[in-house]
Amino acid sequence: MPNQNSKPCRSSFSRSPHPNPLPAGEGTENAIAAILTVFIVALLLAGPAAAAAPRNTRSLGVVEFDTKSEYSHIRVRHQGTVRSLIFVRDSGEEAVQTMVNIKKPYELLHAYARTMFASYLLVPKQEKVLIVGLGGGAMVHFLKHYDPDVHVDALEIDPAVVKVADRYFDIRSAGNVNIMTDDGIKYLENTDNRYDAIYMDAFLKPSQDTDATGKPLAMKTAQFYKEVQKRLTHEGIVVFNVNPHKALDADLRMIHDAFAQTYVFHTADTNIVVLATMTTAREDAAALRIRAKELDHRFKATFSFQDILKTMSR
Repeated sequence: MPNQNSKPCRSSFSRSPHPNPLPAGEGTENAIAAILTVFIVALLLAGPAAAAAPRNTRSLGVVEFDTKSEYSHIRVRHQGTVRSLIFVRDSGEEAVQTMVNIKKPYELLHAYARTMFASYLLVPKQEKVLIVGLGGGAMVHFLKHYDPDVHVDALEIDPAVVKVADRYFDIRSAGNVNIMTDDGIKYLENTDNRYDAIYMDAFLKPSQDTDATGKPLAMKTAQFYKEVQKRLTHEGIVVFNVNPHKALDADLRMIHDAFAQTYVFHTADTNIVVLATMTTAREDAAALRIRAKELDHRFKATFSFQDILKTMSR
């Protein structure tokens, strides 16, 4: 999920991200609303000018659905062609989990989600991947559209989120996509599957079992990282979405210490994306630039892999 803090934490581990505010506006059901929707989507796709979550979530439109599950208070808003999955905190604050353009769901509207696919810089051919944390399924839509041959397993602990993803975001098991309702930790401990890429994007409502951002504490241990490593193919990669918080340096250092190589990216919405691999040899910078150019030609996505590479700090 994107960072929900209005003030990002600074990290002494590497250079600090720079926040960029997202403009807010009131949604209405008239022509003005349509213009505002186009404007918001354009800003979200613009990259450096985009931010993770508007402070006034009413600009995301009317409430289409609202329910409380065992894990979260879930809300869906709809503004023009953009539908948003929101987790409501106990304080009433709305934390945006996913935003999808329902006309073009493969367009990733959050910078952090685009940066997650920097994984292709290190593993250009991904045959089987795992996504831990389904949300509204934006990453699944991207893979279905741009890499349709890849087999996607997507894990979500909350059955209510799986139902919402199906009903409102057109995400369900079909073809190469397998949606599973399961605990990510237990799944990784028990499965025999191996993956070319594992995308870690699991967040819950902040509690005593999570950090301040909602990341489960059990997913931030050396033992958990060992379990993840067992599920990688020989040159497989793990992609971590990390929200800024007070313990950011410690979190990054633990990932760095657990893996042979890590590559750190700072996104326009202040999240940090870490690529981690057990491959001992570090990728050459020149080779990565060549590969980024090749990926831009291959995917012809709505963002540039060459631009994403420029956000890598180490």
